[in-house]
Amino acid sequence: MKTRLKSLLVFLSAIVIAVSIVLTTACIAGQLSSIDVLGKTATDVSNNTNTVTLKEAPLNDYENAIASLINNVRVENGLNALAADGSLTEIAKARSQDMMDRNYFSHYTPEGTTVFNLLKGNGIGYRYAGENLAQSAPASVGTPEGFLNAWLNSPSHRDNMLRSQYTKIGVGMIETDSRRIVTTVFIN
Repeated sequence: MKTRLKSLLVFLSAIVIAVSIVLTTACIAGQLSSIDVLGKTATDVSNNTNTVTLKEAPLNDYENAIASLINNVRVENGLNALAADGSLTEIAKARSQDMMDRNYFSHYTPEGTTVFNLLKGNGIGYRYAGENLAQSAPASVGTPEGFLNAWLNSPSHRDNMLRSQYTKIGVGMIETDSRRIVTTVFIN
């Protein structure tokens, strides 16, 4: 079972990398003029339950709008609202800033690091975790409602937002005049 799960994750990772290369190439070439999204979810079967004291979430108005919209959809679907978490928000902002600074759009940094590496590296334990990414060019196209609709219209992103095990969310938005990137991080 573990081998099949690992094989499936490797296959899905390859698809995500291929899609992100196309999106990054389009963005670099200046051809991106809409909203693009990427979603990733994982189950940590190692039962990593170490936790750290988490900070109060300093969401700005835009990030709060994203979290509120996601929570509205969760409640409409009979799920708990997610608590904004400062540590997850810091990780989400760092992910968005890194993609902006180094001009890529992927669940993997150029060195192969993922949000799951960052969570564990910061002592944040979880059994379930996920990440949704969105970018828009120009930045003004990327409204909270626009990103939410893009995620809802993608089965994998929708499933990620509606995972019943999640209890916490972090949202990080970084923008320039020409590009906006939003990272959402979910854990239980």
